[in-house]
Amino acid sequence: MKSRGNLGGFILIFIGVFLLMSNLGIINWSFYGIFRLWPLILIVIGINIIFRANNLIRYITWGIFFIIVILLGFYGDYKWKNDITFNSNPNFVQATHEKTSIGKLRLKLAGGNIKINSINDNLIKAKVSSSNVKRQVRFSDDKTKVDINIEQEIDFIKLNNKKSYDYNFNLNNNVLWDIDIDTGAINGTLDFSSLKISKLDMDMGVSNLNLKFGDKQDYTKVDIDGGISNLEITIPENLGVKADFDGGIKNTNISGLGWYKSGDSYISPNYENAEKKLEIDVDTGIGKFDVRVE
Repeated sequence: MKSRGNLGGFILIFIGVFLLMSNLGIINWSFYGIFRLWPLILIVIGINIIFRANNLIRYITWGIFFIIVILLGFYGDYKWKNDITFNSNPNFVQATHEKTSIGKLRLKLAGGNIKINSINDNLIKAKVSSSNVKRQVRFSDDKTKVDINIEQEIDFIKLNNKKSYDYNFNLNNNVLWDIDIDTGAINGTLDFSSLKISKLDMDMGVSNLNLKFGDKQDYTKVDIDGGISNLEITIPENLGVKADFDGGIKNTNISGLGWYKSGDSYISPNYENAEKKLEIDVDTGIGKFDVRVE
C-alpha cells in the first residue's frame, strides 16, 4: 500500500510540474496530443499487471512514459534535413527565406469565422482558436518554394458544442500563392487585394464570404465548390473578370455593372483587353453573388 501511495504522489507531482511548464510556455501540448499516446498507456498498464509484485518495474515503466510525454512537449517541432517542420501549436509565425517566391498553402478547417490578410515581414502568421491543429512547413532545397499544410483535427472538447472557431491567417505579399481551403460552414473576409494569388480552390459548406482581389497578379483562377453560399467579390476597376456558374444564378447585381452573359458565364466589359484577369468557377448552391468595384 505504501508503494502505491508513493507512486500516486509521484504522478501528482509530475502532473503539477507538467502543467506549470505548459503555462509558462516552456513546453507545448494539447489534450488530443496526449490522448494519442493511449496505446503506450495500455502497454505500461499491461507490464505493471504482469509484474505487479515488482515495484521497481512499476517505477521504471511509468518513469519512461512520463519522460516521453515531457520530450514530446519540448520537441513539438521536428526539423529534418529538407526543412520539414511539424508542430501542434495552433498559433505560430513562420519566417521566410529571401529566395522564397512561390508558396502552396493547404488549409483543412472545421468551420467558423475566417480572416486572411497580408504581411511583409514573415512568410505566414496564423492564429486558430483550437489546440488540435497540425501544421507542416517544407521548403525546397533551394528555398525558392514552400509547401504549408495546416490541418485542424477533431476537438473532443467542442465536439458537441455549437461554438464556432476563429481563424486568422496573414500571408507574405511577396510570395505567389496557390491556396487550397477545405472547410465546413464558414463566414468572414478573405482579403487577397495585396497578395499575389495564382490559384484559389475552396471546398466549403454553407458560407457567407467576402473575397477581395487585387491586381498584383496577371492571372488568377478561382474554383469554389460547396453548399448554399452568399458571396461578395470585391475587385479593382482595371481587373477583367469572367465568372462561370454551374446551373446559373438568379440573385446578383452584376447585370447592373454592364457585364454580359455568355452561356453560364458572366463577363466584365473590360475582360478581353484587361492586362490583369480573374476567372471564377462556382459549383455551389448560390444564395447571392454580388460584385463590388473599387
